Amino acid sequence: MDKKAKKRVLQMIPYGAYVVGTKTNEGAEHLMFGTWLMQTSFKPPLVAFALSEDSRTLANVRESKSFAVSVLADGMEGVAESLVDGSFKKVKTERTPSGLPVLVGAAGWIDCHVLEISEKGDHRIALAEVVDVASGPGKLMPLDALKWHYGG
Repeated sequence: MDKKAKKRVLQMIPYGAYVVGTKTNEGAEHLMFGTWLMQTSFKPPLVAFALSEDSRTLANVRESKSFAVSVLADGMEGVAESLVDGSFKKVKTERTPSGLPVLVGAAGWIDCHVLEISEKGDHRIALAEVVDVASGPGKLMPLDALKWHYGG
């Protein structure tokens, strides 16, 4: 396989910009920037999110069996940059009814209960049922708005 062509073609897959919110067993909150989210079912409503196998987020998801996804809205580039830089204190959050952290001003959020985790590849796929949602202002900020690429 041509490695350059593979990277170029796989980076053509469109992605959004998301933040995954989790909690440790001790109640500490954790946020992670991510891109690999998709809906997989209408009834019941299911989503899948790919999480790096060595991430704190995946460890929290395995322990709590839950996570929330905030959909970054257009204009939230600074929030994305703060998260990637590890500047979590600059990011304003609120809680879902289940207590998970989500971003203030997000285009929306999804509260998820994990059904299973696929152990294939260098990212684990968390398949989760959508247990709650909220819609916020604005629309999804695509990953291209950040001029970042994740894939290939």
